[in-house]
Amino acid sequence: MPPQQYGSNAPPPPGGAPPPGAAPPPPPSYGNAPPPPYGGATAYQFHDPTNGAPTAEWWQRAVALIIDSLIVGIPMTIIFFIVLAATTTTTTTVYGTTSTSSAAATFFIYFLWIVAYGAYYVLLNGSESGQTLGKRAMGIATRDADTGQGSIGYGRAAGRFGIVFVCGLFCGILEILNYLWPLWDVRRQTWADKVANSLVVKLR
Repeated sequence: MPPQQYGSNAPPPPGGAPPPGAAPPPPPSYGNAPPPPYGGATAYQFHDPTNGAPTAEWWQRAVALIIDSLIVGIPMTIIFFIVLAATTTTTTTVYGTTSTSSAAATFFIYFLWIVAYGAYYVLLNGSESGQTLGKRAMGIATRDADTGQGSIGYGRAAGRFGIVFVCGLFCGILEILNYLWPLWDVRRQTWADKVANSLVVKLR
């Protein structure tokens, strides 16, 4: 009996293997793959359990906070000393020299400091990009916590800053806890994030 031939019209051998010498079939095509979300990033260490958004790591938020504090703090410190020097009166008596600063000027400086910080964080975190300059440098942004996308708006950004401000009134202890909270929170949120229903996500 002659050996079985696998010509072009012969049925394929059992098991679905291609006949000897036949070209391998082309790989299946599924169309164009969708682009990865959040600016092209493909792998993250942690995703939000509610919406799957890639959340920022704690160190990224910390570095962004330091950058933002320097951006606002350095010019405000310069203004502080200029106003303080301009409003301080020096009195010389037989007992020595006494320098007295105006209480109203001191109050004005602190008020201006709070307004500057508030305007910076509210306007930038509540913007469409949701990024302060520090967040932009670290590739992270403030987003709506329900969807992981979209701006939180200026109202929620103001509430978010308000919580940080209130926490800072208690000798900084609550403020430190607020900033450390993402280290063990399941959604990596601070208290301010929870109140404003915001989430800080990675963009790259």
